[in-house]
Amino acid sequence: MSLIVLTGTTGYIGQNLTKYFNSKSKKNKSISLRFQNWHKMMPLETEIIIHLAAINLNPQDSAFDEEYFRVNTELTSKLFRYFLNSNAKTFIFLSTTELIDKYITEVNENSKVNPTNPFLQSKFDAEQFILNQELPEGKRAIILRVAPVYGRETKSTLHDTFSFCKRFPWFFGVFDTKQSFCYIDNVTEIIAQISEKTAVTSGIYNVSDNEPISSIQMVNWIADVFDKKAKIIKVPKGVLNLFAKIGDIFKWEFNSKKLLEISQSRIINGNKVKEALEMNKMPFDTETAVLKTIEYYDSIKI
Repeated sequence: MSLIVLTGTTGYIGQNLTKYFNSKSKKNKSISLRFQNWHKMMPLETEIIIHLAAINLNPQDSAFDEEYFRVNTELTSKLFRYFLNSNAKTFIFLSTTELIDKYITEVNENSKVNPTNPFLQSKFDAEQFILNQELPEGKRAIILRVAPVYGRETKSTLHDTFSFCKRFPWFFGVFDTKQSFCYIDNVTEIIAQISEKTAVTSGIYNVSDNEPISSIQMVNWIADVFDKKAKIIKVPKGVLNLFAKIGDIFKWEFNSKKLLEISQSRIINGNKVKEALEMNKMPFDTETAVLKTIEYYDSIKI
């Protein structure tokens, strides 16, 4: 049985992926890149390296910027160099669809990249390093750009909408936008299948749920969980723009950036990875996954 080595197993995706492999009796080992001699801990029989370790965005601390590049870029490049000289055949690197220019509403693997902060720049630099290396025969390097992840035991992007709807009516009914996300079990399933199916060739692949989520539908699903009728108000766009500009001045949570997120669709095309894996659709249905997540949020009273 081939050995799978994972980095970043203390993170949300890493924890769930480890549980998945254990449930399937897949031989796996966690390696921490925090140790200087991490390379000495790598088993010789390693067949697959799944690199999940990263420092995520911390907008409150600009002094942290250098750490993004030290961990997300430099450690990735060191690990990939190790891979090139090892017996391992597959390298899977987890990246993000957030790299794509925020004004692009229909996202595919060729969409324009526009890293807007040090975290995203460090992830993009890591991608570029991997793509620019010459792969020895028999090896493959897979970059997965994952849509914002949600699911049990984490406060995802969807939690913001859930939290808002618990306290207020949905004032943004004038916008019926659609956003792509990715359920945690879809992420783990895709990574696991790629690790098994060597026919999936090197390159960049987007990973997202089958369907984007309509903002109005999301509000209605939340209301269903609360067993209440959804309160949706169509505040005029001009009024919302005015409040967003005031929010910019007074550093409110609702500001121009937040309004852009609410008012603009972001649909991730994940057909490439499904075609490579010969799948018609992602394993877990979007509506079922979202409702389970909302019920989880409600059950822990956050």
